[in-house]
Amino acid sequence: MGLTAAEAALTGTALGSLMTFSSAWYIQRATTRREREHRVWERRRDVYDEAVIVMHRIGHLRDEVEEFGDFPERPAGAPDPLGDMTALVARMDIYGSDELLAACERASEALDGWNWAWGAWHTQQETNPRRSMSDPRWVRFLEAVAASRAAESRVIGLLRAEVHLERPPTWWKLRERHQWRRRRVGQN
Repeated sequence: MGLTAAEAALTGTALGSLMTFSSAWYIQRATTRREREHRVWERRRDVYDEAVIVMHRIGHLRDEVEEFGDFPERPAGAPDPLGDMTALVARMDIYGSDELLAACERASEALDGWNWAWGAWHTQQETNPRRSMSDPRWVRFLEAVAASRAAESRVIGLLRAEVHLERPPTWWKLRERHQWRRRRVGQN
C-alpha cells in the first residue's frame, strides 16, 4: 500500500504541526517551571537573609548578657531577637529544607535554654547572683550559651551551604548527633 502525494503531504503537515505544538508546549512548561522556581528562590533568599540577621542579633544579645550579666536596654522600636526567632522558624517551615528547619528549631530551643538559665541564675533567692564558676546556676547558663553558639553556627553553615550549593561537612552531623545524645542522657 503506497501513499499518494496528497496523503504524504497531509501526513507531513500533521506531523510538522504536532512537533511544533509539542515543542512550544514543552518550552512553555519549562519556562513556567523555571519562573516558579525563581519566585520561590527569591522568597527563600529573603528568609535566608533574615535568618542570618536574626542569628547575628541573637549572638550579640547573648554575648552582651554573658559579658555583663544582664540584658541590655533596648530602645523602643528596636528589633527583638527573642521574638524574631519564632517568626523565623515559621518562615523556615515554608521555605527552608527539612535539615535547615530542624537546625532552626534547635537554635530556638538553645535560645530558650540560655534565656531560662539566665533567669534561674538572675532570680536565685539563696545568694546574690554572681558571675562565678562556683555558682552552679552561672555554670549552667554558660553551658547553655555554648549550646546556643553551636546551634547558631550550624544554622549559618547550612544557610551558606544551601545558598552556595555546598554540602555541610560530615563532622557537623557527627557533632550534632553527639550533642543530642548528651542532652538525652542529661534529661534522664
